[in-house]
Amino acid sequence: MTTGQDNPKRFSSWTIEIKVWKILAALIILPILVMWFRVVHQNDEILALVRNDVVTDAAGQRTWAGSFVNTNDTLRDVAVTVDFLDSRDRTVGKAEAEAAELTFGMRLHLQAPLPSDAVRMRIYSVQWRMDRTNALMGPFREPWEFGYLMVDPAKIDR
Repeated sequence: MTTGQDNPKRFSSWTIEIKVWKILAALIILPILVMWFRVVHQNDEILALVRNDVVTDAAGQRTWAGSFVNTNDTLRDVAVTVDFLDSRDRTVGKAEAEAAELTFGMRLHLQAPLPSDAVRMRIYSVQWRMDRTNALMGPFREPWEFGYLMVDPAKIDR
């Protein structure tokens, strides 16, 4: 900082010398950071699949059990539908769950009998409300194999 004559004067007379390249660098980096933040914090990752298991009982009946965890602020009016698909990606069954409120870290559990011809699953719809934001997403294009998780549950559990 200088005052023009190398004499310390009042604060209001100080000036700051900034090189033009520093200003240009800041103007280039700022939009990149904003775009990165928007990509990383997408709405479809606020509810993350952390359980995707097939359980077989003693009688041979298969049951699918899944859980979605809230990775953001408190969500209201949460609803999730998961479709079970056959080898040709046709819907052969589904699981649904709803919750009036889901705070950060809480899970929404789903469970349903699994048809014998179900070989994978697809998230059909995810719906929630947070403050003034309403989200309804789906159906998602890519089916997932049973066992696939969006997030490692150990990194989310409190």
